[in-house]
Amino acid sequence: MDTKTRILQILERNRGKVFSGEQLAEKTGVTRAAVWKAVKALVAGGCRIEAVRGGGYTLSEDTDALSATSIRACLPERYSSLPVTVAQEVSSTNILAQQAASEGAPHGTVVAAVRQSAGQGRVGKSFCSPDGGIYFSIVLRLGSGIERAPLITLAAAVAVMRSLKRVLGIDASVKWVNDVFLNGKKICGISAQAQTDFFSSAALRSVVVGIGINYSTPQSAFPEELRNIAGTIYGDGSAPPKRNELVADIVSELLDLSADLENAAFLDEYRSRCFVIGRRVSYVYEGAPETAVAKTVGDDGALIVETDGGIVRALKGEEISVRPL
Repeated sequence: MDTKTRILQILERNRGKVFSGEQLAEKTGVTRAAVWKAVKALVAGGCRIEAVRGGGYTLSEDTDALSATSIRACLPERYSSLPVTVAQEVSSTNILAQQAASEGAPHGTVVAAVRQSAGQGRVGKSFCSPDGGIYFSIVLRLGSGIERAPLITLAAAVAVMRSLKRVLGIDASVKWVNDVFLNGKKICGISAQAQTDFFSSAALRSVVVGIGINYSTPQSAFPEELRNIAGTIYGDGSAPPKRNELVADIVSELLDLSADLENAAFLDEYRSRCFVIGRRVSYVYEGAPETAVAKTVGDDGALIVETDGGIVRALKGEEISVRPL
């Protein structure tokens, strides 16, 4: 971890607290001149570090700009060297991450943006990406067979829900397979797109996981047709400055969970947070509309349902809607 990142990590984790140049030098093992040089570079890069006359340096408590340096500063030491890129606006972080993966980007590469002009959702659908959201994609290189790929989306949902609880104190739930809900509305969408090598036992070359979170998006920013469906965590303007910390926490959590897809110990937690289980759902199966009761989520990530006629099905790629109780 370089000096800039270590200093920003200290300030990020102690927002509002003032550290003298001497204290930062002692904590980072460099000279006071090196501290001054690093702080100057951080400020030039957009970090709102305040110099307190006669006191030292502090990170403004109201600063919440998404930045690569701040994300890396919030990552645990084992992931602090991950490649992280942040842009103001892109077509889609998924598209950029897929390109990066094709060009050899390493495991854990993160591509984030403040806005997307052509956000991608699951199965090629568009993803509404207004100001106030958090949009990022992660390149995973897992080396496992393609049969485990469906579990990556479920692992990402668990990672998001764990991080929302740990960083923001929010208890969210999940609608199978990839939508995270809060107070009855969708606040996060997840997509996973795999690149495979079918000439080598159908092994996964890479998986790009895209995550979009409605963090401080005003409800008015959503199109009329989405306002009854899409929710936002802090639409009232009370959002804490936690964007970088939240992204870093989700990334590290997902990297930990995806490292053990064979055991998939997170599935029990996914099932316990999946509000679809026990509810009546509707879907299209082999071209015909059906309704059934969702029974559980299988070990392969499929939604197990039972029709009124007693037929048990394992839904894998179908879109479902939850019927009123």
